[in-house]
Amino acid sequence: MPLSLFTFFFLITFPGSIVGKTHTVCQNCSISSVKHAIQMANGGDTIQIKKGTYKEGFIPIAKSITIIGEPGVVVDGQKEKHVFGIYHDSVKILNLKIIGSGISDLAEYAGVYAEKVKHCYFENLVLENNVYGFYLSETSQCTIKNSSSIGNAENEVLGGNGIHLWSSHNNKIIGNHLEKHRDGIYLEFSEHLQIENNEAKENIRYGMHFMFSNENRFSNNTFKNNSAGVAVMYSRKIFMEKNQFLENWGESSNGILLKDISESVLSQNLFQGNTIAVFADGITKIEFIENNFIDNGWGIKILGNTDHNQIKNNNFIQNVFDISTNTKSTTNVFFQNYWDHYEGYDLNADQFGDVPHKTIHFFGYWIAVYPFLMILYESPVVLFLQGIEKAFPIVTPIEFEDKQPRMKVRI
Repeated sequence: MPLSLFTFFFLITFPGSIVGKTHTVCQNCSISSVKHAIQMANGGDTIQIKKGTYKEGFIPIAKSITIIGEPGVVVDGQKEKHVFGIYHDSVKILNLKIIGSGISDLAEYAGVYAEKVKHCYFENLVLENNVYGFYLSETSQCTIKNSSSIGNAENEVLGGNGIHLWSSHNNKIIGNHLEKHRDGIYLEFSEHLQIENNEAKENIRYGMHFMFSNENRFSNNTFKNNSAGVAVMYSRKIFMEKNQFLENWGESSNGILLKDISESVLSQNLFQGNTIAVFADGITKIEFIENNFIDNGWGIKILGNTDHNQIKNNNFIQNVFDISTNTKSTTNVFFQNYWDHYEGYDLNADQFGDVPHKTIHFFGYWIAVYPFLMILYESPVVLFLQGIEKAFPIVTPIEFEDKQPRMKVRI
């Protein structure tokens, strides 16, 4: 019998001979601490933790083990360093409450920290009172799923991020809740990520913030009531679809800030109740397709250094200003969007306006150039000038137009 066939029959007949052991931890067991269980375990073993609070301090893991808690397990790092430090491939941690990372001006302590590993897996974890929630450095093929991290950030300097990835690739961030951190999710030099179904709210800075991170996709996420929703900077080939940017409201809050990005797509997103739904600075070859801009201060602020972008089949509804810019000419294309401010007509009944829609109006342009003029909004002099603009559109100092505006909301 060939060796490989013999091995197959051996595994089928005696499966328990290679399956890792299970070590049970409880406060009245022979193994009463998580650290002790890890010391006893070999690679491939499982540690099962019974209900209780375990004051462990820093817990390093340097072997491929699985840690599973039953309901009511709390692991306390006692503010030493990281609570869990992962330094080996294929570590799994599930069903724990993790509290009490260290606080330091020199180190970035986290509830769960993983460095230079592959195939780490974290699911159904509740992290509270940690500076950083999850911190992954130089990782790949790791997953953070269905977990929450509620931070203790009081300001940007001392606060950490809910999920922080540095130089990490091909990871998944799915179904998590991030709250009261500096940034809910922070990515730097990290590519090929799948970021789906997360909620980031009430964070001090951004719901999500990433730089120098190409070829990423984020979809079906909600960014609500952060100081600013999302910042995407110095990146290319970013696909943003079916996300919600809600109530990111403040003096300079954006639903999303796009800074020096290119070759990207924003599709079927909802921007509602933001000071500025989209702030576009230095973007090139971006497609805005089938998004809804509803009840924002500004729909899209496009600076003069943004070129060759496509704004098509979007809905602009009840925004104070749909489009704003600080330039008099553009290479950006607006086409077949719905504008509730459009006052044109459709004589041929093809569902598109027969005359172009001027997307930027007199006062909207001057507000972009001189923001202090906002104090005059809806004053008699501005209303008078808007009346003149309707009668003599030539006074509008820019030429942004949607040449075929929709007559009905795109559903």
